[in-house]
Amino acid sequence: MKKFALSISLASVFVLAGCLEIGEESLDSDVTEEEVEEEAPGDVDVENEEEDEETEEPAEPEGVPEVGDTVTNENGEHTLVSLNEDIEALESSPISLEIEKVNGVSAMLEGMAADMVDDPDVEYIQVDMVVENTSDDDVTFYASQATLITDTGEQSEADMLLSDHIDGDYFGNVTKSGTSIFVLNNSMAEEMTSVQIRFSAPYNTESWDDLGEDIRVDIDL
Repeated sequence: MKKFALSISLASVFVLAGCLEIGEESLDSDVTEEEVEEEAPGDVDVENEEEDEETEEPAEPEGVPEVGDTVTNENGEHTLVSLNEDIEALESSPISLEIEKVNGVSAMLEGMAADMVDDPDVEYIQVDMVVENTSDDDVTFYASQATLITDTGEQSEADMLLSDHIDGDYFGNVTKSGTSIFVLNNSMAEEMTSVQIRFSAPYNTESWDDLGEDIRVDIDL
């Protein structure tokens, strides 16, 4: 049975990013015409050149959160309790599905994020993925409507408000990506040692004929 997108969700509120700004320095010079004429061609102000090189050095990227780390931002506190970034690529021809990472998070939401849920004290599983239609045909595949089953016996659908909306229509050879958030209602994220994620098979957008098989993947945490 084909699934259809219900609504366009707000952008994922759990993407962790840093921004470094490098200040610009200005150097004033007061050189007279006479001094310019006396300066030999090809002379280089080595000191100023070295200062420019130091100023132009790119800032080092901030560290990626590891299990046990807590990140605090405008959306609250998010503690990473589990992580798996070593997941093999999946395929249901002509769809190629790469799950970049799956992680468990224990969070206390604030602000806009807290307004989206009944209880700001949230446990969730985050799934980051990239989907590609490897053919030139129009294909429909609803990656954002996957089902997650935990080893604690809980079944969850992606939260449409907290998750990215990955449009299901792939018109030719295109690639899309996004994050799905599966809120846990009866379990703690740290209790889980594995999850299974299920995706419905892709189908031809015009004929509705199935093009591949349903996808099921087991992921250790």
